[in-house]
Amino acid sequence: KGIVATLLQTAGFEVVDLGVDVPAERFIEKIREVKPDILGLSSLLTTSLPEIKKIVEKLEVEGLRDKVKVIVGGAAVTKEFAEEAGVDVYCLDAVEAVEICKKYVEVVR
Repeated sequence: KGIVATLLQTAGFEVVDLGVDVPAERFIEKIREVKPDILGLSSLLTTSLPEIKKIVEKLEVEGLRDKVKVIVGGAAVTKEFAEEAGVDVYCLDAVEAVEICKKYVEVVR
């Protein structure tokens, strides 16, 4: 998470880091406040994978899912999990995450 945030900042992105073990409700609050183009989620341990699913579900329920691109990565995340969780993009590593974010922002703007 830290490496991706640093690389994104270096690439000119504004990054809001909510920390670790953040509940879905906090993500919803911050998305409403900041209105980001992209939400990046990372999981080092498999124990936090259910929270990623919960965040995506909460985005849907709150009517925010189509307003933010959700990307995921981290040691515990697999492409299969990302598809199952309903995220937009699975990133294998930090460099790929930055490239994906750059491409997405080019398309949106």
